[in-house]
Amino acid sequence: MKTARATVLVVDDEPSMVEWLSVLLDQEGYEVITATEANRAIKLGEQASPDILLVDIKMPGKSGLEVFSTLKSRNRDLIGIVMTAFSSVDTAVKAIRQGARDYLIKPFDIDQLTLALNRALGEREMQKENLILRRQVRKSFDFREITGRSKSLMDLLDKVRRVATTDSTVLITGESGTGKELIAKAIHYNSHRADGPLLSVNCGGFSRNLLESELFGHVKGSFTGAHRDKEGLLVAASGGTFFMDEISELDRDLQVKLLRALQERIVLPVGGTETIPFDVRLVAATNVDLEKRVEDGSFRSDLYYRLNVIPLRVPPLRERRDDIPLLLRRFLRESSEALGMEEPSITEEAMEAITAYDWPGNVRELENLLERLCVMSRGEPISLDLLPDQFGRAGGAETAAAPAIEIPPAGEDAAGSGGSPATLKDVEKAYTYYVLEHRAGGQKKLAAELLGINESTLHRRLQRYEEEEEEPRRGESSTSGSSGEVGS
Repeated sequence: MKTARATVLVVDDEPSMVEWLSVLLDQEGYEVITATEANRAIKLGEQASPDILLVDIKMPGKSGLEVFSTLKSRNRDLIGIVMTAFSSVDTAVKAIRQGARDYLIKPFDIDQLTLALNRALGEREMQKENLILRRQVRKSFDFREITGRSKSLMDLLDKVRRVATTDSTVLITGESGTGKELIAKAIHYNSHRADGPLLSVNCGGFSRNLLESELFGHVKGSFTGAHRDKEGLLVAASGGTFFMDEISELDRDLQVKLLRALQERIVLPVGGTETIPFDVRLVAATNVDLEKRVEDGSFRSDLYYRLNVIPLRVPPLRERRDDIPLLLRRFLRESSEALGMEEPSITEEAMEAITAYDWPGNVRELENLLERLCVMSRGEPISLDLLPDQFGRAGGAETAAAPAIEIPPAGEDAAGSGGSPATLKDVEKAYTYYVLEHRAGGQKKLAAELLGINESTLHRRLQRYEEEEEEPRRGESSTSGSSGEVGS
C-alpha cells in the first residue's frame, strides 16, 4: 500500500481511536486527515476532497451518515467506509444503501481494516478507469454521430446544443425509429453530467411490478424472487442522466410514484421504509401524443407538465429526405464492414425509389433494409429489383410511398350508403392488420417495429380487436336464444 498515496479522512469522536487509525494508515502509506467533530470533518472534506472517508456512525451532533451524505453530494467519487458498534449494524446497512462502500464493526483488527481499504482503493481505480472511458466516449460523441444536413435536423441539433448545458427535464417526441435515444445521448455527452452515468429504461418492456423495482429498487424479501437488496436505476444514475423511453406506457400508479420521486428527489424502494436521495437529469421520450393521453385520462396532467419542460421533436425521415442519401451511404458502409464484404454501389433508379419512399419505420427501417440489401446484393450493384414490393418495380411501376387502405365507413348499412366517416379506431385497426400481414409477413416483432410500438402493445392491440369482433357475435347469440318478444 505504500505506493497508494490515497487520501483518507478519519472521523471519530474518540481521540484515541483517531490517533490509532492515523498512525496505522500513515504507516501503510496513506495521506491522513483527521477530525473528531462532524462539522469540522465536513469543512476538511470540502477543502481536501479525500478519496476515502472512514467515519464513525454515532457521534454528537451530526451522525457519520450525515457527514458522508453531505460530502458525497459534493464529491460523487468519495468512497465511504463506516465504523459502528455491533448494536448499530442496521444503521450500517442503511449507510450501504445510501452509497457507502463498506462497514467495520468495532472492535476490528488491522487485517479487517486493510481489507476494507484495499477494496475501496480497487473501487477508486475502477471509478477512474470508467471516468476515462466516459470522457473518451464524450469526446468521440459529437454531433457527427447524427447523420444529416436537412434544415429540420439542423434546427433540432441547435436546440439540443442549448438544452445540453442545462439540467432541465427534456421530453423528446417523435415516431418510432427516428433516433430519440440518439438525441438523449447527445444531450448527456454534451452536458456537465457527461462524466456521470447514462442509464436508460424502456417503460414498455417491463410488467408494472418489475418496472417499479427497476426504477426505485427493492429490499430483500419484498416479493418472491427478491433474494437481495437491489438499487433502483434512478439512484444508480445519480450524477448523470436517466433516459426513460416509451414514458407513455407507465400505468397510473407508477405515474404517481414517479411524479412524487421527481418532485422530492427521493425514492422509496419496494418493500422499504427508508427513502434514498438521487440526483439525475431526466430525459423522457414517447412516440405517442401525450396531450391526447392527458385528455383521455390515461396520463396524468401533472406528470406531463413536469416532463414537458423542454420539448424536442425529432422529425420523421419523410420530412428530411435530403438526409436519406447520406444515411444510405453510412449504413451501407457500416453493414458491409460488419459483414466483411465490399461496399455495394446502388443504381440511380433504386436511389430514387428509396428517397421517395415514406419510411413509416424511419431511420431504423432504412438501416435494417440496407443491411438486408448488402447481404442480398452479394457485392453486385443494388438495383430496383432487389427492393421490396412497396418500393415499386422497373418497367413503369410507380414508387409506393404508402398504400391505400380501404376502410368502410362506420355505421354503413347493408346497401353501402349513408353512415358516418371511419373512426380513428377503424383506421388504426386496418393499418395494424395491413402492416402485420403485408409489410411484416405475419411477424409480430417486425410489425411492432414498423408500427412504432413495442411487441407487448401489439399483442394487446390484436387481443382487443379479437374481443371487439366477438362482442357482436355474443350479442347475436344472446338475442337468438331469447324466448321473449318485443312489443305487444
